[in-house]
Amino acid sequence: MRLRPVVRATRTADGLHLRGWASSCTITGGSGLWELWRRLEPRLSEGVAPESLGVPEGTAPAVRAAVETILDQLRDHDMLVSMPEPWGAGGPAPDVAAWLESVAADPVDAWRRLRAGVVTMTGNGLLADAAVRSAEAVGLRVHRAAGPSDELLLSTGTLVVQAGSGAEAGYVLPAREGFTSFNTEVINRIAARLGLTGDPGEVLAALVGAAAVHRLTCAVTGLADAPEQDHGFPVVLVARTGPLRSAYHPLLTGPPRPFSLDALTDRELGPVETPELGPLPQVPVNLALSGDALGIGTTADEARLRAALNAIKCDGVLGVDDLHARGAALRLAARYVPGEPAEPGEWTTGRTARRWWKALTLRFGRPAVVDVRKLAEDAYRAEVRQGQRVLAWAVEVTAADAVAFAALAAAAHAQAGRDGTAHVQGFGPDEDKLQRALELLPGVRVSPLSLDPELTAAGLVAYTVDER
Repeated sequence: MRLRPVVRATRTADGLHLRGWASSCTITGGSGLWELWRRLEPRLSEGVAPESLGVPEGTAPAVRAAVETILDQLRDHDMLVSMPEPWGAGGPAPDVAAWLESVAADPVDAWRRLRAGVVTMTGNGLLADAAVRSAEAVGLRVHRAAGPSDELLLSTGTLVVQAGSGAEAGYVLPAREGFTSFNTEVINRIAARLGLTGDPGEVLAALVGAAAVHRLTCAVTGLADAPEQDHGFPVVLVARTGPLRSAYHPLLTGPPRPFSLDALTDRELGPVETPELGPLPQVPVNLALSGDALGIGTTADEARLRAALNAIKCDGVLGVDDLHARGAALRLAARYVPGEPAEPGEWTTGRTARRWWKALTLRFGRPAVVDVRKLAEDAYRAEVRQGQRVLAWAVEVTAADAVAFAALAAAAHAQAGRDGTAHVQGFGPDEDKLQRALELLPGVRVSPLSLDPELTAAGLVAYTVDER
């Protein structure tokens, strides 16, 4: 058992801080911990038999407790590695050995798997040259094959890694089983989003080629090649020049996953421009822009989400799940349904409605009136008008909610200096109740609408309003 080569320690005021490949920990207990670590580290770096990895008999209780704490933390944070066999004559180069000992659960087994197969490199130009050099530096057995394009393919067994590069940007896809794991449409979409043109220079080619070898090497050995992501989408390594940099970005492909705004609006690969608050005023309404599309909300996150959804061109209405999208379509279908005038007392007592009505009429000085109609027992429509113009509308489960959302939308347009009719959809605990009421109204019919595979993968759902 030995200390992973990547582990580093830093002295603190009352202990030490340990950093490993993927985790870190701080141990407190006094300045004496650092002296203990200085004694332990050389032994652990050289390697200790598992049965000897403990505290000798006769050690003072305080010292015993401190040593056991350090060892427990090293185990818990995967900073120790078992090396039951020495590398031997056929082992890797020292830097490769140090890498495997730093990250692999069983470094010797990982090296055997790397040496077991032959890596086929298909491609041309500097990118392929760089990948071959990187693979040979690791110690892989390489067979090079000329390809029909400058795209780089690395394969061993059934595992395949695809990569490509232009003059200013490049990408590396995650390792997958088989050559058809990412179809041509996906590859072309990546190239278009990154603006790949021309050929890479030596520096960018070296980065992309080495990254491709790294992703294949990790796949063969069962190592994680990218940080864990909350969104669950495959991640593409994107590299750019000026300055030289690389980072992982989500790729919207495959079966639908729970909606992720960050994935949908990723700056490199997302289909929707990243929403920004920018120079827009943020009081009293939060506003965001995705391209020219305005998003409105009572929080910055709400505004960013609505801006992104408004930026997507679609024949229907979108939502982040079925209930959200269906609610948006039902509201739109019920917009012009005749209703009975609602009593003013049904909304004037609502604090939120009064707040946004004051913002519109007092703060922004709009001489507006509101018309509230009861469409059903649990469905109300509010329209905010200035003369003959409809500034905003909303359909919600109560009159107060309908006025609140309509006034919020109208105030947001006034704040942003926008013309046209505004609309903001609520999404509260009574959403089911509202939708049940709306779907019973005469002429209100909606149907699911198919989206392109990228938006479907993002978890978006669309509905369209049926013609009466």
